Amino acid sequence: MENASYIIGIDLGTTNCTMAYLPKQIEENASPSINQFSISQIMGTFEFGESLSFPSFIYFPLNEEQEKLASIPWKKEKSFVVGTYARDRGAELPNRLIHSAKSWLCYPGIDRREKILPTEADETDLRMSPMESCAELLRHLREAWDFQMPSAPFVNQTLLITVPASFDPSARQLIQEAAVMAGYPEIILLEEPQAAFYSWIYLHQDQWRKELSVGDSVLVIDIGGGTTDFSLISVQEEDGNLHLKREAVGSHLLLGGDNIDLTLAYLVKGKLEDQGVHLDSWQLQTLVHQCRQAKETLFDQPNLGSVDLTIMGRGSKLFANTIQTSLTREELNQCILNGFLPIVGPEERSPVEQQSGFKQIGLPYAKDPRISCQLAKFLSMTGQGDDGRMDQFVLPTAVLFNGGTLKAVPIRNQILSLLNQWAKQLNKPQIKELSGADYDYAVSRGAAYYGRSRLGEGIRIRAGTSCSYYIGIEEAMPAVPGMSPPLRAICVAPFGLEEGEERILDNQEFALSLGEMATFRFFSNSAPKLLNGETALVGSMIRNWKQELKELDPIETVLDKKEGDGKSVRVKLKSKVTELGVLELWCEALDGRKWKLEFNLRN
Repeated sequence: MENASYIIGIDLGTTNCTMAYLPKQIEENASPSINQFSISQIMGTFEFGESLSFPSFIYFPLNEEQEKLASIPWKKEKSFVVGTYARDRGAELPNRLIHSAKSWLCYPGIDRREKILPTEADETDLRMSPMESCAELLRHLREAWDFQMPSAPFVNQTLLITVPASFDPSARQLIQEAAVMAGYPEIILLEEPQAAFYSWIYLHQDQWRKELSVGDSVLVIDIGGGTTDFSLISVQEEDGNLHLKREAVGSHLLLGGDNIDLTLAYLVKGKLEDQGVHLDSWQLQTLVHQCRQAKETLFDQPNLGSVDLTIMGRGSKLFANTIQTSLTREELNQCILNGFLPIVGPEERSPVEQQSGFKQIGLPYAKDPRISCQLAKFLSMTGQGDDGRMDQFVLPTAVLFNGGTLKAVPIRNQILSLLNQWAKQLNKPQIKELSGADYDYAVSRGAAYYGRSRLGEGIRIRAGTSCSYYIGIEEAMPAVPGMSPPLRAICVAPFGLEEGEERILDNQEFALSLGEMATFRFFSNSAPKLLNGETALVGSMIRNWKQELKELDPIETVLDKKEGDGKSVRVKLKSKVTELGVLELWCEALDGRKWKLEFNLRN
């Protein structure tokens, strides 16, 4: 917003949310100072306080609890609680707790607007949809800001929300809808790994240019509560100055802290069974949340050797049946290192997953938990060929770690050992870790820094398109038996188009189908020039597209029509590549109406 006082960066995390801000206007030649916002929330039964971290949990308290709970100044209704108390109390009553709501947004197997969470709930009125759950988390952040910063209303600020790099367009759309539901004005979305890199640049100011040189590439590994994200950023030179370019992002990977929590729970369950103690499904769910808390405690306190776990018994002798056990640091490290980060060769891949005909409704977690193999797949870029060659394998020169899981030094060391073993095997230089990372607040801080870079006051990661993109235009001609109408390919996004830039096909009009299912075909060309040596320009046309272009997945959709419209309407086209790698194709009619098609360039 033009009149905004602050730029606010929000990390809508799977496990924890954070919020950072900085003034939009600063004195000339002054360095921006990013502040971490301390978020008001219910901390305990009788305690209302503040914390820099806001756990992404929603808990439905029992009727007898509600009157005893600490009150929220701006909200008298307490049908549900969010934040720290929700996380802690929900560990004891998992069937009344919503967690990992953001992970559900990228799961097309369910209606993400349907009230299905928590899936273990006994009563339907204790449920929310994944989108609604995210909206309530965002709403609390807005209300906490307005309570603590009444002179700078939240809706008047510049707002950025981060998403996993691998979120598809539908998941991003749901984030935007959740923000609208939470009372947000227009928002800007930013990938989490990029935000982490922006934070590292901010923390190192001008020193980062001494750590990175032209030709370097940085692998950003972000292992959070619900997802693992990989991004590759290269350091390049232009007019004597260093600049950054994002080269690739990984596919969506539901593999992270949630998987580790479940694995730890089964490990502890096995120990208890060896002692003759058996847990039912309800107690196992409680144990999962207990293990999550124990894991975070061990990450936060490196000198702590173990954490005690308490699981409530079932039946009339509730307290007499309370189960006591513990999780040790050695068990935590071994569980992660052996199960999630084994040392494998760069050629090793996850096996093809056999899908079951029937499944329980739940998140589509990756079946192979080995992050090592997922990383090898990403670095192979186009994948290993049938002949076993590894010439497409791309190793970085440096790695930047982000996410709560990577706070553990043994885990970071294991990944570095893995990468450097691959480097040795492929005769590549050793890979270094970029030091000074902020594992808790990097994403929200980086989002705030990016907000300033959009104003031209900071380094910005560029990500021009690596291909030219075309749409298929069916030619108008009389019907011929056994022959489909010829198809032309029109360039709408040329090679190297910078994200945020627009291109308009000024001198051409097209007929856009309305009111019935239509197929929109897309094509790409990875070469900067065509076979005839010409550079592809916006509006340039190719008839023999089968020789030069690769056809991509089409979009099938029905575009709205109004009364009086025919089967089609005349439109002009405008294309734009967003910061999240989405090609937006705007179709504008003569009367000003617009339709938008979105195509994810990174799939």
